[in-house]
Amino acid sequence: MTPLLTRAAAGPAIALTMTAGIAAVPAAPPPPAHADPVPMAAQIYDKVSRDGWHMQIRIDNETINSVPNLAEASNSREGFVTASGTATVSGGASPITDSIFILGYQLGCQSDVSTGLQFGGTAGIAPLGSVGVGGGVPVGASVGLGAGAAGFVQTVVQPGVIVDLPLANTALSDGGEAMLDIDNIHIKADACGGAVTIRSYAYLRISTAVAHTEYAIYGDPAKI
Repeated sequence: MTPLLTRAAAGPAIALTMTAGIAAVPAAPPPPAHADPVPMAAQIYDKVSRDGWHMQIRIDNETINSVPNLAEASNSREGFVTASGTATVSGGASPITDSIFILGYQLGCQSDVSTGLQFGGTAGIAPLGSVGVGGGVPVGASVGLGAGAAGFVQTVVQPGVIVDLPLANTALSDGGEAMLDIDNIHIKADACGGAVTIRSYAYLRISTAVAHTEYAIYGDPAKI
């Protein structure tokens, strides 16, 4: 600190030089903006099974919040989703012996790079990471760079892939109802070389002594 004060006191020419040097320092880039949650259209579907059960499933209160990737990786995408799923059944004659209601998302990657990269013709990769949801539940493969090598980078790209992310499930109650809620759940896709699109889905299956019925509805697709 002492030499700096001595130079500053030596005269205005040195002081001007120091000021110019400070002004030349580039400002830190602003933090990436976070998009606002996007409300999605509600979905509803009615069906009557062949053994007389009137079934209804719906998805509502859905929002998708696409955010900048936390690792700032060009081949990773992430977002947060909120949705409610409801299923009701009534009117059938044969008792329901088994049922399952699922609320989740389908995730589509434009181009999968999970087969690996080559550096100058020399293998230099190791499988790291996954496509998954909050909590690190893996549902697909992805890749990260391990030991590298100098030279060009060659990417082997497979056709696009689609994976299902079941986020919540339950059986119907004795009264024929089921409700599922997900709130601010994290969804991410790694090792995707292009756009990542997601859409919600709700799936209901019921079984009786004489029939087995299953069907699903889907939300509108959205990019993350």
